[in-house]
Amino acid sequence: MEDRGYWRHERIAFLALSTLKGVGFRTLYKISKSGISFSAALRDPIAAGLEKFMLEFPAGDFEGQKKLWESGVAEAKKLGNLKISLMFIKELRFPQKLAVIHDNPEWLFVQGNVDNLYMPAVSIVGTRKPSDDGIFLTKFVVSALAHHKCVTVSGLALGIDQTAHVESMRYGIPTVAVLGTGILENYPRGSEALRGKILDEGGTIITEYLPSQSYSAENFVRRNRLQAALADLLIPAEWQIKSGTAHTVKFASQYGKKIVNLHLPMSRELKPELSFSEDAYGALCLEIPKDTQFLAGLISVITEPELTSISDPPEYVLPEGSENSTVSSEPNSSDESRSLVEPEDKEDSTEPNKDIDPQIPLL
Repeated sequence: MEDRGYWRHERIAFLALSTLKGVGFRTLYKISKSGISFSAALRDPIAAGLEKFMLEFPAGDFEGQKKLWESGVAEAKKLGNLKISLMFIKELRFPQKLAVIHDNPEWLFVQGNVDNLYMPAVSIVGTRKPSDDGIFLTKFVVSALAHHKCVTVSGLALGIDQTAHVESMRYGIPTVAVLGTGILENYPRGSEALRGKILDEGGTIITEYLPSQSYSAENFVRRNRLQAALADLLIPAEWQIKSGTAHTVKFASQYGKKIVNLHLPMSRELKPELSFSEDAYGALCLEIPKDTQFLAGLISVITEPELTSISDPPEYVLPEGSENSTVSSEPNSSDESRSLVEPEDKEDSTEPNKDIDPQIPLL
């Protein structure tokens, strides 16, 4: 059984450290990767490489350390009031889909229904400036999920992402929004109402970024790997070879996820990304409506694995031009794994006294 008290203290220590000037995502990430607990880092900042951030709270300054610890408690209460939880990778409740990837997040902020992170998931992603065809295909594929027990995953961005979230709620499908910013940030601007509705409808908002961390291009790339990792099936509804969605497609291939592109009749030749993802990542390309039956079978395999094997959906015929494509659980071919550079940001650090044990909110 897990020691809940230990993890409560870890959350307070993490949040206290995050309030220090100069300490940000990258510093905390390094501490976590080093194997040092955040509580230990507060007790012994020199061992954690944090001494330069602790000038405000020198060793032996009990009152200063107490103040720092209390800042962590205040942050925890603020998040708790918004029903935002913080979980670490070594906790039993941490989603396995995220824990097993080679570039896994070390922690996760979660608002809403945590259970959605353990459900079969279809990630639907794409351009911020979709065509009418892209919007149609997004609505089509979400409607195809209406009678299946699964969740959708997307990135809350304008265009395809927001369409996927909205259509999911239309059909009563829980939807997970993966942010490229901190969970307290309003990004994209004007998305507050949609975020609120996602939560009201039983959905989930998640991010690995610190609560007030702003956006950056690099943060969005890192975010995209979480959308891919949560997916049992990735559907890039409309995208280009050089785009943010292209990163998501590549991550999905690296993680062994099934990738399915959709297109309308007589439009495939206009979409070079389809052939590219077939050749580079083993993606399937389905023409809608001709291949609707095959898509339905694939969705059943993904969302109801107890009823059929992903390697053998016998009643569904592969679409024309996919003779080398199989519905398989084997990882797709991929390029060499690339390690992601942590976003640059300020660093900071702190240390409370281990004997201080205020009432700690359960995050």
